[in-house]
Amino acid sequence: HDGISELKWTCPINTTGADDISIIYHLAFLAPGHGDSLWNSSRCIAEHILDPKRRADLLGILLLDNEQNGRKFSWPPKTCLEFGAGAALPSLALLMAGAQKVVFTDRYVNEQTFDALKLSIEKNALAWNIGEEEISRRTAIAGHTWGEEIEILLKDVAASETNDADGSENEDALVDLLIASDCIYNPTYHAALLQSASALIEPSTGIFIVGYSLHGNVPTSHVERFFTEAKQEYGLEVVLELVVEYSEGQMGIGSVDEERGNVYLKILACRDSVHCKDINL
Repeated sequence: HDGISELKWTCPINTTGADDISIIYHLAFLAPGHGDSLWNSSRCIAEHILDPKRRADLLGILLLDNEQNGRKFSWPPKTCLEFGAGAALPSLALLMAGAQKVVFTDRYVNEQTFDALKLSIEKNALAWNIGEEEISRRTAIAGHTWGEEIEILLKDVAASETNDADGSENEDALVDLLIASDCIYNPTYHAALLQSASALIEPSTGIFIVGYSLHGNVPTSHVERFFTEAKQEYGLEVVLELVVEYSEGQMGIGSVDEERGNVYLKILACRDSVHCKDINL
């Protein structure tokens, strides 16, 4: 495939006796934004999805035993969606971790980006012995420009969900886990991303994982206004946060700047969700 490179990433699993997990991913030379590189936040979120110890560090109290509590956040999640997927490591990790449905989205600029996503899904399904029918049922790829045609994306999500009783589409289907990996470095697009996220998130138990690094293109305060706007304008509150250091810098783009390598992970949830009520925000 011209203009598409194939690479392998391996996640070390910090559990005795557990094997490391490898993911094949593809980068499209003509991907929108900076989707032609592997960013630390993408790798970091994938690590926290695949490694049980890291997952507990990130999700903490959200992962209480659902059978006993009847609430909180179920793992593996039912319906997941990644904004600006690019290399899509988090989405691929969710597929490997057993999520029922994973929706890969990116802005439509050309077919190459989506060809790369299709290749990643196909190659990993083969490696993980997931059959074609199951992959078709558990994955979807959609073009999405943040803040635009949200109703169409909602229909895509609903079409991927069926009511178990009769097999019909579930028109009220929303997303249990949203992910944005290095999507907030340009404040110009904050409102548009929040419009999409707030419309898609399941309001009672859904969560939105935002991972980012500070690249110095704008002041840090401008990047972090995303979370102020999320709270004030869209009712999305930060319920958990974590900083992960990568001393080697942003290797995916050839930067050895240690500070730029750090990844900030924040989990947002709707103001009236069980997550916000439990921590008395």
